[in-house]
Amino acid sequence: MSTLQGQQNPHQTPSGRAPRGSACLNCRRRKLRCDGGKPICAQCIRTHREEDCEYTDGANLSLTQVLEENIVNLEARIYELEHPELVAPPVMLHNPTDPSVMAPTLPPGAASSSIGIQPAASLNVPVPIPTQLSGAQMSLLYNESPIQLAPEIMPMVIDFFLLHSSQVGFFLHKPRFVHLIRQQDPQTRNSRVSSALVNAVYLWGIQFSGDTGLLQHEQSFLSRAVQALSDDLANVQTHNVTFLIQAEVLLATYFFAHGRFLEGRYHCSAAVALALSTKLNRIRSANSPSLRTDWIRTTGFDIPAPADPVEEGERINAFWMVYVLHKSWSVGLGSPSQINDENGAQIDTPWPLEIEQYEQGGMPSNFRSSRTMQLFLNNTMPFGAVQGTSTLALRAQAVALFDRATYLSSIWSPTMQNAERFWTDVVTLDTVVNQFINNLLPLEAAGDPDATRNLLLTHTFARTSLIQIYSTFRGMEGLSQAQDLTAARAAVVALDKVNLLDFVHVDPIFGILWTAVCRTLIAYAGAGPVRLRELQTSERELKAALQQVLTAMIAYSDKSILMANQVGKVRQEMLTGGIQ
Repeated sequence: MSTLQGQQNPHQTPSGRAPRGSACLNCRRRKLRCDGGKPICAQCIRTHREEDCEYTDGANLSLTQVLEENIVNLEARIYELEHPELVAPPVMLHNPTDPSVMAPTLPPGAASSSIGIQPAASLNVPVPIPTQLSGAQMSLLYNESPIQLAPEIMPMVIDFFLLHSSQVGFFLHKPRFVHLIRQQDPQTRNSRVSSALVNAVYLWGIQFSGDTGLLQHEQSFLSRAVQALSDDLANVQTHNVTFLIQAEVLLATYFFAHGRFLEGRYHCSAAVALALSTKLNRIRSANSPSLRTDWIRTTGFDIPAPADPVEEGERINAFWMVYVLHKSWSVGLGSPSQINDENGAQIDTPWPLEIEQYEQGGMPSNFRSSRTMQLFLNNTMPFGAVQGTSTLALRAQAVALFDRATYLSSIWSPTMQNAERFWTDVVTLDTVVNQFINNLLPLEAAGDPDATRNLLLTHTFARTSLIQIYSTFRGMEGLSQAQDLTAARAAVVALDKVNLLDFVHVDPIFGILWTAVCRTLIAYAGAGPVRLRELQTSERELKAALQQVLTAMIAYSDKSILMANQVGKVRQEMLTGGIQ
């Protein structure tokens, strides 16, 4: 008997068939006789579909079923959130002006108060009652006068997008994508690229252009992108899932940048659901029962094997970009994380390479990866293991440190149990963060503006990780030693080393990170002359540093509602703290 078959089902019938209703999902769908063997039944082993062998255990849904259901629910919620005029009147769950109503306790991994945005639950957003939209309402909503960009304008809009695409989560192979998108027929809409992705690209390209004539069509392209994405998700089996994930990432980033956090969260959650339900977190997994080189089959639908290393690289990039987007904004908005590296969502996918490396063949065919993120965070990378050094890999690592620091700060209590384990985790994190920072390329050596912009974000994430963990112990003798201030000042020094005039646009998450830096500077600037002398600094020096960060935020406020809102928060906190 294969060792993969595991234990025989104790309730197995004499015929070797599992009792009615207890077959695995794969055998049910394929109408095969299942023996109920766990963790993997004999039929799934025989047909090399080990990844598909999942059990619902009675009333409980499998991970894949939950994710598939999430996609359907998210689609409906997106309609409601973006078009409240077409749903029932909202019902306020509580009076937002009632001071007796306290914000709910944040779950583990949620943002601490040092981050600039309130938890989503405390934004006092009305929750609409789900209502089925009629066909007539949908027709009125989306059957606008068709807007087609002139043929000579389309390449220009695409070029605007590509120039700043790294700041909004674009992870596809650019030359291949441009070739595909320019092959489409605007009359027949015959294209190998999903309409949702095409419209999301035009949406961002229009915004990046700054052209008033194009900007008047921004909302039309937004509506078209959302509607097309809904249509594509309803028939997900017929579409390139990587393109759908890319469209979700672009839309989520758009909504975050415009301060529309609920819509951003829902599109981000949809990207997570697509990535996990298609098991992009287990690409090249050494933990798969079968170490075949063909592609993972999923329970809901099969993903064809990648045509070449570039296509596999796009899928690896897709997972890590979703990870970056989701973890960044989960912390920023104080919402729970859906990617926890456990409970069926273990991350085995290898660190991404630069896209040019996939053009040259990518990874060896026999390469396997396991517990990628766990090994990094625990500082237990085996000797000779592949280190992630690409732009996206470094971003993912920095975001993971940011998320981990926020989690540890959220569970700290002077009376907590298992304090010894907590301090071990803090020391490990501090070690990993500082090693990470020391290994980063200096900003002066980044080269072109786009590389510098990406590296600045990675540096800032890493510094803010230290702010997150050590601001928890601020004022506690012998614990903090003002390491959060040291990290904040280092983030300001990083700004000194770049020319912001080179960056027309920046990732909107900068608004969250710079707010955390400002809050740290404000806290210490108001600490009093005695404390400042102990820290060998002055109120004037900290005010100058604060103004430098605020100036950077103001520079991008006209392009990001989020950034403008964060500037307002910082200024208000300066007034409250008596900082002029």
